[in-house]
Amino acid sequence: MTAMLFARAFGTTSTLKASKVAAQFAVRFSRSNSTTASSSSSQSSSHDVEPATGRSFSSLKGVISNETYNALVGDMKLQNMTSVQEEVLSLLPEIAEPYDPNTVVTESSPPRDLLVRAKTGTGKTVAFLIPAIEARLKAAEKAGKQALLDAGLMNDRNLERRAREKFQKDTVGALIISPTRELATQTANEAIKVLRYHKDLNVSLFTGGINKRLQMRTWMKSSRDIVVATTGRLRDLLNSEPDVLKSIRGTQTFILDEADTMLDMGFRDDIHAIQQELAPSPQRQTFLFSATVSPVIKQVSKSVLSPNMKYIDCVKSDDSPVHAHVPQYHTVLPNAAAQIPHILRLIAHDQLTNPKSRIVLFLPTTRMTQLFSTIVRELSQALPRRPQIYEIHSKRTMDSRVSASDRFRKDKSPASILITSDVSARGVDYPGVTRVIQVGIPSSSDQYIHRVGRTGRQGSISGRGDLVLLPWEIGFLTWQLTDVPIKPLTTGELQTQLEELSTKIDSGEITTDLHGMRTPLVPRISEYDNAHLEILPRFEEDAIKETFMSMLGYYFARSSDLRVTKNVILAGCKDWSTGAGGLEVPPYVSEAFLNKLGFGDGKYSTKNYGMQSNNRRDFRKPIWEARGSIRQARTEKQEWIKGGQSGFSSRDQVWSPGDDRRRSQGSGGDHRTPSRSQPWSSGGDRRTPSRSQPWSSGGDRRTPSRGSDREYPARNQSWSRNNGSDGGRSAASY
Repeated sequence: MTAMLFARAFGTTSTLKASKVAAQFAVRFSRSNSTTASSSSSQSSSHDVEPATGRSFSSLKGVISNETYNALVGDMKLQNMTSVQEEVLSLLPEIAEPYDPNTVVTESSPPRDLLVRAKTGTGKTVAFLIPAIEARLKAAEKAGKQALLDAGLMNDRNLERRAREKFQKDTVGALIISPTRELATQTANEAIKVLRYHKDLNVSLFTGGINKRLQMRTWMKSSRDIVVATTGRLRDLLNSEPDVLKSIRGTQTFILDEADTMLDMGFRDDIHAIQQELAPSPQRQTFLFSATVSPVIKQVSKSVLSPNMKYIDCVKSDDSPVHAHVPQYHTVLPNAAAQIPHILRLIAHDQLTNPKSRIVLFLPTTRMTQLFSTIVRELSQALPRRPQIYEIHSKRTMDSRVSASDRFRKDKSPASILITSDVSARGVDYPGVTRVIQVGIPSSSDQYIHRVGRTGRQGSISGRGDLVLLPWEIGFLTWQLTDVPIKPLTTGELQTQLEELSTKIDSGEITTDLHGMRTPLVPRISEYDNAHLEILPRFEEDAIKETFMSMLGYYFARSSDLRVTKNVILAGCKDWSTGAGGLEVPPYVSEAFLNKLGFGDGKYSTKNYGMQSNNRRDFRKPIWEARGSIRQARTEKQEWIKGGQSGFSSRDQVWSPGDDRRRSQGSGGDHRTPSRSQPWSSGGDRRTPSRSQPWSSGGDRRTPSRGSDREYPARNQSWSRNNGSDGGRSAASY
């Protein structure tokens, strides 16, 4: 059992039907497999969207090609446009006209480049695919006619056809950049649907997690009409494959989808590098789609868009940044020990209020996602309905992530939960999500918005969002979510609501929608406060310590968003390790490692304008209390640092990563060479760090374990505290 818990916590479970998934989501979506790939995305991004009350798609008849029109109205059964679709498609057919170098561009000229601001889940994919496809058709037609002119012929169908085929093989029609593999795959599937009747157009998909040789083999055989890619794999191919670079340089339409997310994820340099390989504007047409238009987005737009661009704002000035119909609640926990019980109650509450509960649970780091996936699985028997649980994070292989996403999307059980990191925050559609639970602060207020956008995407489901914060995270509410209609909910209020619902169901007052319900409920729900205490002792300490380290790295980088010092964050994470993680003492963290994280810079936040903080505070108040004007939030009595615990402890013998103060060979004791990214586990005589592979157990010296697919830990390891093993350590990043 303990070994199984360890494997589940760190994602070493085998991938189900990997070969089938790889076949469905292979590199190139050819015409022969378009039906299979399309069916794998049962809900397109244009269906789980805002109410479509705009122009009818039938108004496009005669404006776009018959093949595109038949796919939209016939197969996809689209009737009315959403606001973003209406705004963009109203620019047809002019916006799809090929570039003419002899045309003088003036202020009155029709725009070729677009900057579009639209909420997530508003049908943006169809909005940019249709102009891109129509532009590709017209450019190929122009290339065929130019070949006739060059040959001095009036009509030669074979010559014209060969010229079109060569043009489509030598150049890229539309290059669509997506922030994640999941969104890129979904966009490619949507393109296949629109291209159903275009027999001579193809879709190519370049993402990580798929064999590059297979990608190039299919790339060389097909035309390059629609190319959907993530930045990492595309840059890899641009640097290593001359044929890809040659075709990309001839790109007609450059589309940045979810541009704000790509910038949040640190892809600005990648975008710039890709742009440098493309033709300049206005020869290259560019569409930039973003849910927000921040100063950074404006800077990027100036570099990628031509001056004669059109700005389309589909978000009303008085509109909430989050879908207004989604009820949203935040809970500031009284202490870290209340975290897991409160999450269980939120899941149970959703199961009791929805006949088909479908929850997306977001965690801020990969390690937290792995740990909480194991915890929820082990405690699922305590829930009213035993849910199907799916897990997605960056440590999973691409096949595993696609499989989990697809199975969650198609799940028909009475209850299901997707536990994920931010790889599922943007763009990927999961129909029928009844609740989004966010544990810990998101990376930004925009990310909060995009996460909540996973629910309430269909008219019949209002959805709900819950944000669960530790006491010292309250500053994110008062500084970052001031414009969001989020209501306070205490742990006591939720417990009361849950008890009332359970009592009514047990007494027979509520008799409908009880499929799969395990009664009586009151005894089961009353044990939530102590349920997790039974499984925490079975967890290897290393799992908790690594999660603790990942939290330090995540929260230290966001101290300015929280408006607290890093000392507060350190104390808070240590409290979490004992209160929620079940450790007897907090992990030791060396001063050298803390300094590398910026712990000793003496700065408080961006509000200091570069000046050092005097670090003064009122010692009569809790140290996590934020500065500035704080909105009233009903929080329960706070229990925090016990016994005057400081931010450091030397009782735990775990080495901190990157400790520069190495022991000399003459100092005695164990000789360790510190790893730059991971703390040492105890036991053994000497470690040699691995940068990317897990350790296999056994022997005095660790060597990387093969066949583990970079998952942690090795499959043959146990994680019992009493078996004398150190459980292995992963040198992968947190």
